[in-house]
Amino acid sequence: MDELNATVMAVALGVSALVCLLVVVTQRWHGRLSLDHDLDGAQKFHETPVPRVGGLGLIAGVLAGAWVCWQLAPTGVAADKAAPLVLLACGLPAFAAGLLEDMTKRVRVSARLLATFASAALAIWALDAQLTRLNTWGLDELMVYGPIAFVFTCFAVGGVANAVNIIDGFNGLASGSVVLMLAGLGALAWWSGDGLVLQLCMLGAGALLGFMLLNYPFGKIFLGDGGAYLAGFWLAECAVLLLVRNPEVSTWAVLLACLYPVFETVFSMWRKSIYRKTGMGKPDKVHLHMLVFRRLVGQRMGSQSPAWARHGATSLLIWTMVAACQAWVMGLTVAGQGTVMMLGGAIVFALFYVAVYRSLVQACMPGRVDRDDLQRPMHA
Repeated sequence: MDELNATVMAVALGVSALVCLLVVVTQRWHGRLSLDHDLDGAQKFHETPVPRVGGLGLIAGVLAGAWVCWQLAPTGVAADKAAPLVLLACGLPAFAAGLLEDMTKRVRVSARLLATFASAALAIWALDAQLTRLNTWGLDELMVYGPIAFVFTCFAVGGVANAVNIIDGFNGLASGSVVLMLAGLGALAWWSGDGLVLQLCMLGAGALLGFMLLNYPFGKIFLGDGGAYLAGFWLAECAVLLLVRNPEVSTWAVLLACLYPVFETVFSMWRKSIYRKTGMGKPDKVHLHMLVFRRLVGQRMGSQSPAWARHGATSLLIWTMVAACQAWVMGLTVAGQGTVMMLGGAIVFALFYVAVYRSLVQACMPGRVDRDDLQRPMHA
């Protein structure tokens, strides 16, 4: 299985990188549809149009790796052999909705979110990927009811997919973060002896690493909504399947491994709808990664440093925080600690995030933040 997983990961990486390279070198032929021409949005930081269909490389890499798994896996585990292909098929609605938005800019957020719900529902039907416990008093009693568990699982998977799309702001930020989170989930799967989930994590990580060869740090291609939704869906389903197949794994351990995009989304919803009252759907430039870019990176490296270097440094700093969560999870798992300590880790992360965020806001924008300023583009 170790040799098979390495082969699957290598194939996914190679095919993903090749497809992304083809997209980049042929952009003059399809640029009218594939290039991100919007350079003035509040969350835009690039200065020239860049292909935003990196999801094509991601799905090609996953498909190639899944096919290799089907061909080479032992014949005695037919269900596990087919699982990567089946999971990819379940993710097609989420990917298609995102890719259509990448090319037309006309797909509403609600439609894309419903597509991720549909993908989650398909995974429940095809792979029994439905949460039945949360390791939380009061909620576990509700999860025994099938309809409640179904709705919660769809909401959770759709939420994670949307969260990954939200953090897709700098070269390598979303893709590298998902690679680290898949590594954390894969380590939990390895510790639990779950070869299938480990294989799914390595397959997803391989395809994302192939994309990153063209994306990080120089930004030759962007993940796009299609790629972000597929990456988020794959991450969420690996988490759900890990919990479904391994009752000894704490839900809070899995949540802590994936906490960065989830907390970023929840915090942004609170900040926009309650604190600043600007509306949850209105983009702004005060997400954590944007503040890190402006304060910790921009002011220290200077405007004369290459844009790609500043973008890469920003992602690297955020990755450090994500990697720390994986280290906490595995350290406690190896030490035999469970839900209580994992919950403590989530609380520590939340407090650290808020403290860093507040200090960066005060440093970047002392006094009252002008709402018009929140909408201006963030060109390098």
